[in-house]
This record gives sequence, structure tokens and C-alpha cells, in this order.
Amino acid sequence: MKYDVDERIRNLGIVGKNIVVTGGAGFIGSHLVEKLVSLGSNVILFDNMMRGIESFRNIKEIFQHKKHPKIIIGDIMDFEKIKEVITGSDYVFHLGALPSHRRALERPREYMLVDVIGTVNVLEASRLMEPSPPVIFASTNKVYGKQKGPFSENMVPKPEGPYGLSKVCSEETCKMYSEYYGLDTPIIRYHHVIGPRCQPDRELSIFTERVLSNQPPIIHGHFGDDEKFVSCAADYTNITDAINATILAINVKGTDVFNLATGKVTTVLQIAELVIKLLEKQDIKPKFREMLKHESLIHWADVSKIKDVLDFEAKYSVEESVKQYVDWRLKTGPRDQAIYLDSK
Repeated sequence: MKYDVDERIRNLGIVGKNIVVTGGAGFIGSHLVEKLVSLGSNVILFDNMMRGIESFRNIKEIFQHKKHPKIIIGDIMDFEKIKEVITGSDYVFHLGALPSHRRALERPREYMLVDVIGTVNVLEASRLMEPSPPVIFASTNKVYGKQKGPFSENMVPKPEGPYGLSKVCSEETCKMYSEYYGLDTPIIRYHHVIGPRCQPDRELSIFTERVLSNQPPIIHGHFGDDEKFVSCAADYTNITDAINATILAINVKGTDVFNLATGKVTTVLQIAELVIKLLEKQDIKPKFREMLKHESLIHWADVSKIKDVLDFEAKYSVEESVKQYVDWRLKTGPRDQAIYLDSK
């Protein structure tokens, strides 16, 4: 790294800029809003508060600081509202979407409708502005599906399930708006972001609630012919690293795609064992189950491009990320939405 990432972000020239963050009450969105406000940007947090108590808690934490964003409650499906919100903005970070790879299997039409058309609404509203603000789009590692890692940005997407497919469609729409209308649309593919305020349906959140209530974490993986269990594994990224890299992408011209990850693999079993150790519940033993049809055994990213183009390299370890989450959870209290959804 040429110099400190915080110094680089401060030198981007976003002090006093008008910035919209859709999905700003979510896990990644709320941290992004906090960071942008702390840097001196004028931020509009736009969210439909679909997470209920989770969304309001995230906003409450944002408002613990002296500087605050402007909050507008609305939906990305409301095109007229989106146009109104984006008018006068210098940058748009589009994180608003229906979350959860697994839940999407139960509501495929809704996911395709909201995640794709919602993205079109944001892009079109930005196109109609003069000048048009760059739109930084939040995508996912789920676009790669079950391909063999490490995943590189030049691989042809092969998503499993409607969530990954909706992101592929949205990415292609971003590219079209860049090619035909000159909109700057950098695309960030997040890889298993964890840390304080982690999504309630993330394995880390669910494991923590189960262990605290003396229930075993349930680990998905694959049982081989010899019945030996192999845990699912992924490239886990710390929330602070994720936010820093996302902001660094604001000056990318045209369109480009970046894996935002560490380039290192951690098993889901290791995540569970870290939670058990931190909560001093060593008598609890994880249970193993065959992974679901849409799940991949290993998600692993090639991070050479984001390092070369954005000069970014993740700083935090998985151990630090898990500890940050557990410490935050012990401070903030129970999360009713962090439950294991048993498969039929």
C-alpha cells in the first residue's frame, strides 16, 4: 500500500459532496453512511426499513455520533421517489436490495422484481440528472455459483438461484448504462462481509445466538463416500475493509468489476469454533448437515485486480472480525431475526 487507506479516502475530495446511499439502514449500508458522514459528506440514507427492529437499531447507532445523515424512508421500486432523492447528488451508492441467498429460493419472483427493477430505477434516475452522478453498485460473490475458485472477475457468471441471478442481471444493466449513456458504474462483488451489525441471516449471527442459548451451531458441508464431513468454506471480509474499498471505487470511470475479499479461505466450522471459544462454551459441539442445493462448498476470491487497480488490500483477519461481532452482540443484546431456518 502506498500510504494509509484512511488518508487516501480523505484525499478523494468527497468533503461537502452530496451522497445517496440506498439500503443505508442495512448492515453494510449503515457502516458506509457512518463513514461518509464522518468524512464530511452530506449523506441521504434511503431505506424502506424492511428489517424492522434491525434497521432502526442500525440507525440508532449511526445517530450516536455528532454528525448525522438525512433519513428518507422509501422504496427503490418507487421511481418518482428515487428521482426526487437522487436529484442534486454527486454520488450514489446502490446497496438497496432484498437480501439472503437462501430466502430468495422461497420468493424468486419478488427477488428478481425488486433487485433488478430497483436497480434500473436507480440507474435511470441517475441518467436523467445533469450531470449524472456515478452509481456504485453492490453485487455479490453469489454470481460465481459453484465454479472452482479462486473466482476472478473475468470468469463467466454462473449463479445458483434467484439471488445470484438477480445480481448478474443488475450488473449487466449497470454495464449497459455505462456503455450507452456514459454513466460511471463501478461494481463491487462483496464476499461474506462480517463484523458489528452483521446481517441476522449470516452464519456468524445465527451461530452466536445459538451458542448463547446453549444450542449447537449447525454446519453445512458435504459428506463424502466414507461419510467424512467437509465443511463449507468462504472468503470472509471485515466490514471496515469492505467500506474502505467501496469508497475507493468512487472515481472509477466507465464500468468495472471488483472482488472485495481477502483472498483467504476460512471454513464455516472454524467460524463456529471461534464463536464457541469467545463465548467460553466449549462443551457445545457443532452439528453437521449436507449443504443445500444452491450452496457451494468453497467460495474463494482472486483479489489481484482490486489490489492492482484500487491499490487496496484487506487489513483485518477473520479472528478479529468474529471477535468484533461477538463483542458488539454482547453489548447490544439478543437478535430475534438471527435464527436457523431448517430446510425441509
